[in-house]
Amino acid sequence: MGEEKSIYIENIKPDDQFDSVFLCQTKSTFTGKTGKSYMSLTLIDKTGSVDAKIWDNVEEITKYFNEGDYVKVRAKATTFNGNMQLRIARIKSVPDDVVDPVNFFPTTSFDVPTMLSELREIISSLENDYIRKLLLLFLDDEKFIAKYQKTPAAKNIHHPFLGGLLEHTLSLMNVAKLLCSHYKEVDFSMLAAGVFLHDIGKTRELEYERGTGYSDEGRLIGHITIGIEILNERIAEIPNFPDDLKMLLKHLILAHHGTLEFGSPKRPKIIEAHVLSVIDDLDARMNSFSEILKKETQNGRWTSYQRLYDRYLYRWNGPETMDDEENKAEEAEETPSHRPTEKPKAKADNAKFSNSIRISLEDSDTKKDSGNLKLPFDKK
Repeated sequence: MGEEKSIYIENIKPDDQFDSVFLCQTKSTFTGKTGKSYMSLTLIDKTGSVDAKIWDNVEEITKYFNEGDYVKVRAKATTFNGNMQLRIARIKSVPDDVVDPVNFFPTTSFDVPTMLSELREIISSLENDYIRKLLLLFLDDEKFIAKYQKTPAAKNIHHPFLGGLLEHTLSLMNVAKLLCSHYKEVDFSMLAAGVFLHDIGKTRELEYERGTGYSDEGRLIGHITIGIEILNERIAEIPNFPDDLKMLLKHLILAHHGTLEFGSPKRPKIIEAHVLSVIDDLDARMNSFSEILKKETQNGRWTSYQRLYDRYLYRWNGPETMDDEENKAEEAEETPSHRPTEKPKAKADNAKFSNSIRISLEDSDTKKDSGNLKLPFDKK
């Protein structure tokens, strides 16, 4: 390969200066308050993504590359609101045949064959014969699995990497087992079916050949409706599949976003649909929360202001660290001048925060920088 990666995103530190190759996932041009144009990019490699800005000569530089290109950049790393940001001095498109694609796509950190094996073991143990047969039809379809095992769970907010949907689904299966061992009234076969099927439409909604984006079908129809279509197609392969069970499985897909406000065509009306909605939201939050804490560059116990959650997040490493006077003294010097409960002065107090962590993929794509994503159960 002609172009080697000199640095990966996870290893970039503030003030680093470097030349390296990335995949340009998004490219947008804006006009600043002074009337001068600037460009905002999202650059990715297999270790994550980073925001990048071009402040000078935007009209000329934009000719040298397109969204979806591999690009070689000369950049300096800075921080903005506690997050890493690259200031790009030079950028140019790089031919596909001089890079190794393996270096540029964020991927699940878990072993995919092992996850598939664990998922099959759980599904094979389900007591409901029709549900077990239905879900095994998916797992026995090599063409489907080839796509399913690569599909991200979302574009940006949670599990936004190759294998993300599989990782998210297996995580929910394990949570579902724990809950059903405690709440005996919840039918595990039904809940497991909802776990597997609720986001199945994302296998056709999302594209990920050049970073995660949306198919035409995804933009026009969306993963919930696509999921119903996929379910109908599979059920048609099973003779005498009960109509009542088919209806309930459709309900699980239609209601998994929980409320009408968060894009759910129906609200949960069976207990398994309610549990599915809760644990889906929980797993998405856990992943996004963990990623924020992992990537955050702000020093001290408090993160920078997180628009996704409309709050600051607090770090701690267990009770044994709470009385560490040395850490307290160090962090006291690094605490921002504003109190952690305040929004930064630059943020508009009247900004609207109306979207969910389950924001529709169309909205998350078209309403960039529109404000916080409102989460279920947050008080208004």
